[in-house]
Amino acid sequence: MEVKCLKNQHEALEKVVEIKGLKKSYENGKIKALDGVDLEIKKGEFVSIIGPSGSGKSTLLNMLGALDLPTEGKINVASYDLTKTKDLNNFRSKEIGFIFQLHNLIPNLTVLENVEIPMYESRLSSKKMHERALKLLDYVGLQEKASRKPTQLSGGERQRVAIARALANNPSIILADEPTGSLDSKTGQMILQRLKEIHEKEKVTLIMVTHDMGVASLAERTIEVLDGKIKA
Repeated sequence: MEVKCLKNQHEALEKVVEIKGLKKSYENGKIKALDGVDLEIKKGEFVSIIGPSGSGKSTLLNMLGALDLPTEGKINVASYDLTKTKDLNNFRSKEIGFIFQLHNLIPNLTVLENVEIPMYESRLSSKKMHERALKLLDYVGLQEKASRKPTQLSGGERQRVAIARALANNPSIILADEPTGSLDSKTGQMILQRLKEIHEKEKVTLIMVTHDMGVASLAERTIEVLDGKIKA
């Protein structure tokens, strides 16, 4: 079964991310997490963002997903100016699918209910949400475990649920923050292969943060962040 991740079939060279002079500081400017970042990403690209701990790579990913806002600079994602967009929840629900290192599944909900969460603000009926969640779980090979709780799954299975949840609202961009960081190497390779398949089949833009050069090498382009700047 093919699960579409793109809303429209745009030209491959269209910019989906455009960042200029992006800065982010904390503690009244004492800590500079990002220090003048310029970046463009084309629609449909698979990009890895690498760098050591504290380099600013996760802060950059959070900016792309509007989980944090810049101190200074321009950030345009999927035609949204994130410094001016008032309803950031609407932006995230329409355009972004998140995959986190530690899954961030809600333990007291079933696997199916976790996948349905991003659809709560959509206009889908409960029946349609249920049907789509089941299809997505089938897509990642976990439909038979829809009624289980996350604690009853292995780490790799929980991450596959996270992938299904990330696809729930047909996002134009998937942001993955160390998606294999908590997994053993074999399971991590399986998750990476699934993400690569989704990118190749659906042409969704995939932006992945990692500290592992082996993982980063799977992407079409690698961006290195060091001391809050993109290394030339």
